Amino acid sequence: MIRKVSFSNFYSFNQKQEISFLAKKKTSYAYAKTTSNNYITKVGAFIGGNASGKTNIMRLFSFLSYFVCLSSKKDGSVPENDIAFKTFFDNKRPSEFYLECENKQNIFYYYLTIKNNIVLREELYFKKKKVRARKKNIFIRAKNDIRSFNKTLFRNFPIKFIKNIRLDVSLIAFLKSHYNIEIINEIYTYFANFKTNINESGQILHYFPPEQFKTLGMYLSDTNLKNEVEELLSNFDLGLSGFRIEKSEAIVPISGKHEITLSVFGKHQTANGNKELKFTYESSGTKSLFFTLGNILTALRNDSVIIIDEFEFGLHPEALNQLLYYFIDKNKNHRAQILFSSNCHDFMRRLDMHQIYLVEKNDVGESRVFRLNEVEGVRSDENFLNKYRSGAYGGFPKIRI
Repeated sequence: MIRKVSFSNFYSFNQKQEISFLAKKKTSYAYAKTTSNNYITKVGAFIGGNASGKTNIMRLFSFLSYFVCLSSKKDGSVPENDIAFKTFFDNKRPSEFYLECENKQNIFYYYLTIKNNIVLREELYFKKKKVRARKKNIFIRAKNDIRSFNKTLFRNFPIKFIKNIRLDVSLIAFLKSHYNIEIINEIYTYFANFKTNINESGQILHYFPPEQFKTLGMYLSDTNLKNEVEELLSNFDLGLSGFRIEKSEAIVPISGKHEITLSVFGKHQTANGNKELKFTYESSGTKSLFFTLGNILTALRNDSVIIIDEFEFGLHPEALNQLLYYFIDKNKNHRAQILFSSNCHDFMRRLDMHQIYLVEKNDVGESRVFRLNEVEGVRSDENFLNKYRSGAYGGFPKIRI
């Protein structure tokens, strides 16, 4: 689970921002207990006006997952010197990131500084999830100079080969792609399990982009997951009784490469029996649910993080509410975490002031993010939805027509 994150010079966020998911003395099962009497919220909801920076918050988590897991790919799918993010109005100042997260065994602390697509500094630490455990260094890197390596974790490791690392590549990704190191595998797997519908260029809405292609692959390989999604889809009053995925393979004439095509068909019960409809013709809400449910169920299974930009996309407000309530209830004995942005705010009736984050932009184009409990005078027994709509908290659009 993500405990906290800070960042600066990232898209519309110029100055340093910090987002904490930690809280004290929580009894709700929408929180997970951790060490030192802290609790981590399993739900982080980001609200604000259009173009306030909500999508850029979702990009933040997706970028960190991408950088740690994909930046060392050599197959051409990730261009060299192409770290997938933008600075504040493309300025050339360094961008800084810090992420604190935990799995079952350890708490990890990750620091990253980038300028002009070059990694200036990258540091990774960990601490056992035990009372009075000490924070220990895993590595400290400045460009391709390894300043520090944990000698216990990297016993008999050929450090001289680290000189070969590209300057736009994460050391975690490099080590994972070349060596089998337990602690590196652990943090890499944590980031690799992020599920997201957002990338550097925006929401993943094409038919079918890589992330959605992966979801279809999960449905094909995991019958239980497919059956669970079909059952849930049938409960959303969409007229769907199930779906079928058709896989075909062909040879591309010029390159001679094998190309795999996946086609999806929705199953509908009609007066004339069961009929199939190409997914191209299903509603945007049906398509959104189809992919979102797979990611939510997978996150619940693996206690991982799911990131959803515009959670309400194509959905009726009640469908969004039920989907969120389903995640919270099914996650009671698990440690999955959902972080989402939304322009539909009815869910505020269910969440508390430590689970709601507001995003707003000032007159010079700089975004900021703050937690609802940080608003002066806010009380836990308030009607958050009504007060937010009245503009009492900030982060509410000022529209004048």
